[in-house]
Amino acid sequence: MKVLLFSAFLGFCFIKSAEAKVNWNFDAKGVLLNLSIDKAVLVQNLSAVLIRPGWQGSYADQLNPATVKALQQCNGDWVWKGLLFGDGASVAFEQRATIKNGEILLSYQFRSETEFTVETLMLRCFLTTEGNAGKARWVAVDEMSLEVLSGTFPEKLPERYHLLTRGNLSWLMWILPSGYALLFDLRESNIVGVNLQDDRRFNINSFELQLHLLGGKWHVGREVASNLRLQVLSENEAIGWEKQMREKVERERTIVLQKHAPLMLKGVKPNAKTLRRYKTLELKIDLDATYDNPFDPEQISVEAEIVSPSGKRVRVPGFFTQDFERSTQVEGQGAREILKRVGRPYFAVRFTPTEAGNYRYRVVITGRETRDERREKKQVASNWFTLKVLPDPQAKGFVRKGKFWHLQFDDGTPFVPVGLNVCWSGNNLSAYEKWFSSMRQNGANFARIWLVRWNMGLEWMPGDGSGMYLGLGKYALDNAWRIDELIRIAERNGIYLMLCLGYHGELADRPLYFGEQAWDKNPYNRQNGGPCDKPSDFWTNPEARRLYKQRLRYIVARYAHSPNVLAFEFWNEVYAPAQWIQEMAQFIRSIDIYGHLLTTTYGDDAVWQLPEMDFTQTHWYGDGSQTDCVETIVRIHRSFLHQYRKPFLLGEFGIDWRTSDLTYDPKGNALHWHNGVWSSLISGGLGTACVWYWDSYIDGLNLWHHFRPVADFVNLVGKAWLQDWRTLRYIDPMVETLSEPSFSDLIFVPTLGWQRPTADTFLVRRDGKVKGDGEASYFLFSPSKPDLYRPPKFIVDFPQDGILALQVGTVSANSVLIVRIDGKEVWRQVLPEGEERKDEQGRVYFEGNYKERQWIEQWKKWDYIYDREFIIPVPKGKHTIEIDNQGVDWCTVTKIRFSPYRDNRYPEVNVIGIQTDTMALVWVHNQHSNFQIERSDGQDAKDRLKKIQGLQFEVLGLKDGKYEIVKWDTWKGGIVKKWQDKCQGRRLQIKLPELERDFALKIRRL
Repeated sequence: MKVLLFSAFLGFCFIKSAEAKVNWNFDAKGVLLNLSIDKAVLVQNLSAVLIRPGWQGSYADQLNPATVKALQQCNGDWVWKGLLFGDGASVAFEQRATIKNGEILLSYQFRSETEFTVETLMLRCFLTTEGNAGKARWVAVDEMSLEVLSGTFPEKLPERYHLLTRGNLSWLMWILPSGYALLFDLRESNIVGVNLQDDRRFNINSFELQLHLLGGKWHVGREVASNLRLQVLSENEAIGWEKQMREKVERERTIVLQKHAPLMLKGVKPNAKTLRRYKTLELKIDLDATYDNPFDPEQISVEAEIVSPSGKRVRVPGFFTQDFERSTQVEGQGAREILKRVGRPYFAVRFTPTEAGNYRYRVVITGRETRDERREKKQVASNWFTLKVLPDPQAKGFVRKGKFWHLQFDDGTPFVPVGLNVCWSGNNLSAYEKWFSSMRQNGANFARIWLVRWNMGLEWMPGDGSGMYLGLGKYALDNAWRIDELIRIAERNGIYLMLCLGYHGELADRPLYFGEQAWDKNPYNRQNGGPCDKPSDFWTNPEARRLYKQRLRYIVARYAHSPNVLAFEFWNEVYAPAQWIQEMAQFIRSIDIYGHLLTTTYGDDAVWQLPEMDFTQTHWYGDGSQTDCVETIVRIHRSFLHQYRKPFLLGEFGIDWRTSDLTYDPKGNALHWHNGVWSSLISGGLGTACVWYWDSYIDGLNLWHHFRPVADFVNLVGKAWLQDWRTLRYIDPMVETLSEPSFSDLIFVPTLGWQRPTADTFLVRRDGKVKGDGEASYFLFSPSKPDLYRPPKFIVDFPQDGILALQVGTVSANSVLIVRIDGKEVWRQVLPEGEERKDEQGRVYFEGNYKERQWIEQWKKWDYIYDREFIIPVPKGKHTIEIDNQGVDWCTVTKIRFSPYRDNRYPEVNVIGIQTDTMALVWVHNQHSNFQIERSDGQDAKDRLKKIQGLQFEVLGLKDGKYEIVKWDTWKGGIVKKWQDKCQGRRLQIKLPELERDFALKIRRL
């Protein structure tokens, strides 16, 4: 098919400083095929693309004629009107091109004509690697974070193929070896993210620029617009522009961090003389001092000495700060926000009174008269001030650890976190206003936030991440102010925050799956001027520990005043040494007069047994092959609660650790999330398990309403949450309509990931239960990994001749699967099977009966994707079945099926709950109500989700007497039915005529 070029667009344009011809070539669909000057191609194939969820290809692409229709017209400007369409997605678009001298303005309007879910609508373009790799440069300007970033396009494909990833950019320019440059003006582009990547990762010899506009669920009529300006610059113009931008940003970033003056307290300005209890007193302090770093309390220390009405005397640390004002160009998640400094920086103290009555306070300053550290420090203090504090009957106070498994406010009412991860927004506070408002409207009350280099981080290296970073021991005052605003937004919406202070990538010096490793940019790294030669030094180096405590002091001083700061979490997914955790926790305890809750992820026994750890945590994700999450989440909760005797929170969970839940649930059925929330809450968690992918999945599909039923149920239980709950005892549910046994499949799903199995022998019962002293891993390791190798054995009793079916997922390099029955080998399978072959790059592989193979560059080996079931006959009767791998590497066995085995009188139902002597909370779940069945198409899914009729079971261990039983709708909320029954012999019978998906029961003695 020939590509049509519009001759009107082949007229030549000129740039000011060089009489060079600029050529803009468009095709009939509106694609900017190329932009060139003096035969140098500056960009190719600028087009719009609709990407499917999980990056599983595209619905429509302007470059693909089969997915786009367009008509063009010329009326001064060139205009294309058309349709992007494919597989149920249909988006009308209008594209306008206005050319003036050496620049072009591209204006886009998109409007959805159907309802569908999209990973992203993006504009993308390419720069060929030929002649540019290792030679061309790029420069990016982030006006929001006041940063200029730059780099050279790599000569060879780097380990991190993402060269630049930012939430918001104002400008991006690339400069070719010829000196000519292309400048992208993004200020009115309405983008929510920018990605510059090396497509040689995908065997495409180009660098790709992606400008992301909008993701998530598109309803009919949803619109998005973008104005993208491109300008061709000569070499001198490009050099001048970059210099001007760097100077401008440096001027804006400059804040007075040094001072040299005799120590003098010039004034203290309180924000109030009278406050309600739990409202914050803020003192603005005017002082002179000598310091090079106002964040270092060894150079300048500001504190408030406070005497409470009861006579308790405390000291509250102060902090150095700068006020800003925020301007927002577009509302919502896609907003571009600019911060502008207001006034000059200053010191401040924040204090929240917890008693009613009259307080006395004064400010104490400690510092030096000169920069000479040998000179003795001097101390000055203000006069005493008074603060009158009135009662506030509406205020609940700070959140504390309760006596048993749940949390409670100062006033004694329980706090049960109902929420999720809302970990970052690219420093976009408007997104948090939107998200937190949606949470409030639907009853959610908890959010986990990461304070990291790309989202409200305080301490990092300049030129990386998002913030006015100043290096080690000096903090980004723009992000510090953003955290203030975040807390204020949370307070307005009744959201309680767990602030996570660091993430695993900061201490990673080798490639990670998502490219999140960042030790090379960490200010603690000696190569960046820090004290540590390697990541492990961070835990032991005295200077590193001192500097980390300095940051903790700043965080406590600035943010601990708010009752809506629920907890401080030291690390995300880092196994920090127990000694380090204890030292830092004790330091916080010594300065945090409010006693905020402390936790971390991950922890070992030594960490979780620390008295300073108020509650335990872990994270769990599947790999997409699991049937559901319920049994795994219940086991995790019971294990942590039993072992550590502390409240427990599942801080993250999701369907597949590699991709968003959106990939598996593009229609927003929310079954995996729903089941995880209810199974965690009713198995004794301090709150609901926290789903990941809040932006593209929860917000993108507008799933916030799923919080309302669980939030209302929490309120229904009320103060009873603070009881000493124990695991529910019950007699397994049966179907009273079946009297004779019949048998069906029993499915066993291993629950552990890459770790040594915690058990190797499992009893497979005919009622559907699989019992063991621990858990199995879906990785079947071979003896080549002796620290992980532990093949599972299953004790079975087949009612008739049957089969064992192994669902094999991925085979790494080579595996030899062996099945032994009663010690005798009955089956052996080499994987991958087949002859050796070589690919076009000379890499040896096996030509086997698998679906696909993937080259893992990090380990220089192939993985083979089978996703195939292997069948092994098993004779009737009692046996011990062992599943082994004697190959050179691991494989995954994601599901094990015993058939026929399960006695159908025992329905596939989860009964999960907690109880006391006089109360029980129970969640009853049809195991066929899971995300895998919901993914099935059409009638098949309806057939597999069958209602269970005539279900009955008994709750054991309640005191005899009359009980009220409330049946709760977990999907819509509200009471479905309420009845009374007697408990006799400590047995309470529950009869349920019908179970479709799930419901909750509140059982209370009258």
